Amino acid sequence: MTMKPGKTFCCLALILATVTLVTAQTTTPPKKAPATPGVAQTKAPAGSAANLPSKEEVEAAMKRSFGYDPSITWEIYDIRPSVIPGVSEITVSLNKQAPAHIYLAPDRQNALVGNLIPFGTNPFAPARLKLQAADGPARGAQAPVIYIVEFSDLQCPHCKVAQPILEKLVTDFPQVRYIFQQFPLPATLHPWALKAAEYSDCARTDKAAFWKYLDSIFENQGGIALATADDKLKELATAAGLDANNIAACAATPATEARVKKSMQLGEALEVNETPTVFINGRRVPSIATIPYDQLKALVQFEIDHAGR
Repeated sequence: MTMKPGKTFCCLALILATVTLVTAQTTTPPKKAPATPGVAQTKAPAGSAANLPSKEEVEAAMKRSFGYDPSITWEIYDIRPSVIPGVSEITVSLNKQAPAHIYLAPDRQNALVGNLIPFGTNPFAPARLKLQAADGPARGAQAPVIYIVEFSDLQCPHCKVAQPILEKLVTDFPQVRYIFQQFPLPATLHPWALKAAEYSDCARTDKAAFWKYLDSIFENQGGIALATADDKLKELATAAGLDANNIAACAATPATEARVKKSMQLGEALEVNETPTVFINGRRVPSIATIPYDQLKALVQFEIDHAGR
């Protein structure tokens, strides 16, 4: 996931694990935080919304826990029921870092921070079912044993590092098919990511040029800014052998916006909240670039051996 230099609050779990969320129970009807692009927004189980804390309660709890330090800021993205009965799931970003999940106990006095994991003899079947809708640019086997699906943000430095690793996996495992899904994070985190997603989406009809264009955007991340993004993305399109004017015109159409939004909605349905997030045979693999390559290869082979399970 993408982190900013300087004071880092990526270890939100460590910070929040040492404090208690002190949220007073009130009779005020709960209010759900507004939906934010790039952050998972799934439908709540029927009848459970009444047990949620309000945004005001969560805001008060954050102030009580972190108000001592004016350098700490936060944004509450979502408040919803978790899959655990009675437990609320709060999605929050600290200092504009990648969103984290807080699981608030029914007593409103204690919380855990982290991610729920699938478990069981066929734990990744629900994710595989949803991933059947993945329709992004793809490379690899035409009749694959398993799929590798990545949700990526073109402004994300960690996605840049992950890209050659994923391409190497496709080479090393010819029985695998890799699908690239657009998942630009909110503009508060990555201002030009959505624009880059729309431009690159318009290059997908030329398969060879698409992957060249994708790599060039990653390589030139440091030279792209929101104010000059159109000019730079057109320049890179020309260098990749594309018609820059056609790409720019395509990027501005409602159809392109809809395709990118559809990809983001698929990620949201899978509770993707950081980039890159990769699914191997339905198994979620975050922070793939931090995994030693031999271990990653062993994981891919393991999932090939357990294809469909």
